[in-house]
Amino acid sequence: MADSEEHDNPLEDLYVDSQEIDRERIRDILSGLIGIDSNSGKPLFLEGFDSLNSKEQFTALLLYRQALSELGDLDEDEAPGAGSTYFAELLGVDGSTIRHASSDLDFVTNDDDQGGYLIQSDNIRRAADWLEPDKTDT
Repeated sequence: MADSEEHDNPLEDLYVDSQEIDRERIRDILSGLIGIDSNSGKPLFLEGFDSLNSKEQFTALLLYRQALSELGDLDEDEAPGAGSTYFAELLGVDGSTIRHASSDLDFVTNDDDQGGYLIQSDNIRRAADWLEPDKTDT
């Protein structure tokens, strides 16, 4: 009888897979900004990417790196994070721009053990919320 009651409990609908929610959020945010080349895994900057400022572009690239990690598309010895030079070269800016951007964004971590700059999984929602365009603007 207890099993029957547990399956009929409407509160069970509250169980969610946070990792799946994060994956969907990353996909939704990056759609129209960055694609992933199916052969190389490199970022393909889409039309919307150019309209972002450098902090937003940096955040989008951090989410792209998280997507690569979630997809298992990083090299075996490659960490999910990356150094300022990696991001600076992709964005065509100097490393100090990346360092300044990372210090302004409280959801960004710089962890040498993880390869450098990254967004920890518990901060993905905050990063996506920050990057998501305001839907009330027209």
